[in-house]
Amino acid sequence: MSAERRSGARGGEPPHSEPDAEEKPGVGDATMRAVLRWVAGTAAVLSVAGLLAYGVRAALGVAIGGAIATANLYVFARIVDAFISRRGHTVSWTVIAMVKLTALMGGVWLILKSEAVSGVALMVGYASLVVGISLGTLFGPKPPAEGAPPSAPG
Repeated sequence: MSAERRSGARGGEPPHSEPDAEEKPGVGDATMRAVLRWVAGTAAVLSVAGLLAYGVRAALGVAIGGAIATANLYVFARIVDAFISRRGHTVSWTVIAMVKLTALMGGVWLILKSEAVSGVALMVGYASLVVGISLGTLFGPKPPAEGAPPSAPG
């Protein structure tokens, strides 16, 4: 038997691992990745709806609000993951969290101060955070039930 066959690989390729067997660092679990996709998708749908209903300026405001919501959730997920897994220095993640909050507030203030987009459109886009989290939690992958037997007799 050759070395390739003994290792379980076909054609000299390394054996494949399960997709969620090794979590992507810093992005959370599969549920968090699904929620991030739902938030971004909701922002895109709301942007298109804003374009069709109110025009380019409203769609731009909704898109900016949705981008801020998605980026905010992504950074939040990385910070929480770092605190939970104790990766890196927690002091540096605290500084990142403070910078994130300052950038979020300052960035929104600058956008509103410049009057580039409507505050209402910006908030509609940011609402994709709430809608995306709800939809991602409802329709995303379910975490395995802890303590539940593999199969219950019925």
